[in-house]
Parts: sequence; C-alpha cells; structure tokens
Amino acid sequence: MRDRDQKNLPTVAEGSSHDPGLPGHRPWHHSILYIVLLAFLLRLAVITVGHTYRITPRRDHFQFGWEMGRLARSIATGQGFGSPTDLPTWPSAWAPPLYPYILAGVFKLFGVYSAVSAWVILAFNSIFAALTCLTLYRIAEKMYGVTVARATAWTWAVFPYLIYWPVRVVWETSFTTFLLSLALLMTLRMADAPPRARIWIGFGLLWGVIILTNTAIVSLLPFCLLWLLHRFPRNPRVWIGASTCVLVAALVVSPWLVRNYEVFGKFIFVRDNLPLEMYEANNDKSTGLWTRSEHPGNDPDAMREFQRLGELRFMEEKHEQVSRFIHEHPGRFAWFTVERFGYFWAAPPQLTIVAGYDMIIARHTEFLIAAVLAFAGLWLSIRNRVPGSAMFAACLLFYPLPYYLVNPFPRYKHPIEPVMTLLIVYLLVEAGKVEVRWPFRKSSV
Repeated sequence: MRDRDQKNLPTVAEGSSHDPGLPGHRPWHHSILYIVLLAFLLRLAVITVGHTYRITPRRDHFQFGWEMGRLARSIATGQGFGSPTDLPTWPSAWAPPLYPYILAGVFKLFGVYSAVSAWVILAFNSIFAALTCLTLYRIAEKMYGVTVARATAWTWAVFPYLIYWPVRVVWETSFTTFLLSLALLMTLRMADAPPRARIWIGFGLLWGVIILTNTAIVSLLPFCLLWLLHRFPRNPRVWIGASTCVLVAALVVSPWLVRNYEVFGKFIFVRDNLPLEMYEANNDKSTGLWTRSEHPGNDPDAMREFQRLGELRFMEEKHEQVSRFIHEHPGRFAWFTVERFGYFWAAPPQLTIVAGYDMIIARHTEFLIAAVLAFAGLWLSIRNRVPGSAMFAACLLFYPLPYYLVNPFPRYKHPIEPVMTLLIVYLLVEAGKVEVRWPFRKSSV
C-alpha cells in the first residue's frame, strides 16, 4: 500500500525544496507537526472562547471530573486517595490512580475546582488529543501510505466530535486514547525486526502507565504481544522480550497493588468499582441501562449506605446483588447485553434537542454509520492483508466486551476511535480509486 502511494507522487527535480523524499525540505504547512500544532491551538481556542473551563458549580462542583475530581480534591487537601463521592468515605480504589494524581497536582497549583484549574487540565487533555494526530499519522503511514496518513491526521485534528472530549470532559479519556495509539505504533515498529531489550522495557513501561490510567485497555496487551510473537515465531529473544515486557508492566503497577492490599486487606487489581457499574445496569429497576438512583453520587440514600459500609463492603454487596440478578434472570441479562452491544456502537438514548427539534434519531444514525464504515474498513484491510490489521480487529472486537455489561457511555468508545477514524479514512480513500463504468453513459467520439 505504501508503494502505491509513492508511485502516485509527482516527479520533481532531485534536491528540490518540494521533493517529498526530503522531509526536512517540505513546506511547514505540509508537516505533521503543523497538523499537531493546529489541532492543539484549535482545542485551546474552543476552551478559551467557548468558556468550557467554566464548569457548573452545582452539587459542589461534582461535574468537575465527577469521581476523578473528588479523588483529586482529597489528594490535594492532604487526605489521601479517597472519598470519590460527596461524603467522606475514604480510602478508595474507585479509579486508576494516575489521572487523579495529575488532577490533584493541578488543584495544588491553581486551586481546587477553580476556573484556572479547569482551563489547565482541559489544556492538558488537549495536548494529548493533538499528539494523537502524530501517532495516527505514523500508524497510517506505515500501514496504508502517506495519503491515508495525512487525511486521517487532518480528520482527527478538525472533526468537531473528536474535539469535544478533551475540551469538555475532565476525565482520562484523551490521555488514554493517546497512550493506546502510542502502544499500537510501537507494536507496529517493533515488528520490523526483533526488538532489543531496552525497547521491550520501554514497551512494558508504557503498558504499566496505561494500566494505571485506564485498566480496561490491558485487554489489548495480549493481542499486541501475540501479534509480535507471530511475526517472529522461532526467535527465542522475542519470547524473552515479551516476558520482560509483562514483568516490567507488573513492576510499574505493583506499588499500587501493594497499596490496595495494605489498605483493604485483599488483592484488588487497580480499581474496585466494577460491581457497582454492573449493578447499575443490571437490576430489577433497570431496562439495560444504568439507573441513576443506584449511584452514591446521585442518590442520598445510596450515599449514606456507601458511607456506612465503606467502599469495599459496599462493592461486595453490589457484587452479591448483581450476581443474584444474573442468576435469577439470565434471559433479561442476556437481552440487556445485546441491547448494550447496539448502544455501544449506536450510542445510548439521550435527549438531543437542536433548535427545538429532537435529533435523537440523527444521533443514533451518525454513530451507527461511523461503526459500519469502520468495520467495513477493517474488512478491507484484512482482505488486502495489511500487516497490523489483526490488532485493529482486537480493538474493535475485544476491547468493547466489558462495556457490553455496563452502561455504554460514548466516552468509553473514544480510546478506539483513532482506529475507527483510520479505518474509515482508509475505506474512503480506497473507494475513491474505484472506477465505475456506467452502462448508460455515452462514449465520446
């Protein structure tokens, strides 16, 4: 695919300032760094001009990061990693620790829940959203060629929906998205030749950071390693390297696991709130999506119970309740799961009013079209035997599996949206090369 793009490049004199073979001589506006900078400045402009840093103070600023914000506030005020909801209930393992500590650092420097802190953390999100243009470009360039790479990077830079997450949502979403794209890029580059030991160590460090940022992403680590092992099946150095990667990642995560064991007296793999997330979407009052009244952050009764029991016992109680519901209503649970599969790709129901018109059908349609095009691009990539397509398949097929069991918020899909964007662009570029011969068209004489 890359050769095809290279053949389509215009012929220029050797050493010319427009020689595409000399990246250092390209005009600045043709550089990927130009796209990255423009993406960052565009997001900063939206934050600043659109006043997205003015987050509502309702419910004591709960929408400023929700549980992440509460954990960061607890850290910044010297009370440790705890109290993820309104009342003091610490200690906590509600979320992976990295982003709350980053947000706590912002709070320490610029004030807890201040407008300046909001601007700074949204700018932090925007840095990594912009850097995703770079990783996407390099992935696409390696797999599909320069044409797809530039189109994908520009799409990520300026598409409004992709701008929304870093400029509006105080969460680890954009940071996670960049880290996963970086991991995919490293995997592709490591497949060129058996990696050296330091590369494997760096790969393990990256995955350790990913696990401490968004634990759900760890489901893709085995697929990256298996793909590399498949590329070098008879090289023992690769097997040793893969083992080193896993060991390094485990060492990076281990201090947090030790902390959880010391605090709670039992092994907790990074976070503990999965039982609550599952129970909210799978109970007698639920229709497959979450019931807000079950969340301690939304319901005073649930909040008091959370405070009375403590986080660990509260989560154990929710685990018992959701297990009982699944055992007693397996058919409903299966149907809920099927519904959530659809909602993950077509977006869950949400009131969408634009100029007085309800746009909910348009919202579902837009999300669904993007999913269909992404899967079509994946099929085409696999059919054309593009190296790396198997990793993309893992992103689309295996990463979403846990989210079919809980309420599928659209931000849960964002970490794999770089892959979806790349596959959609690839599909459209390939479709543009198809010549259609219309039978009724008059031939020119």
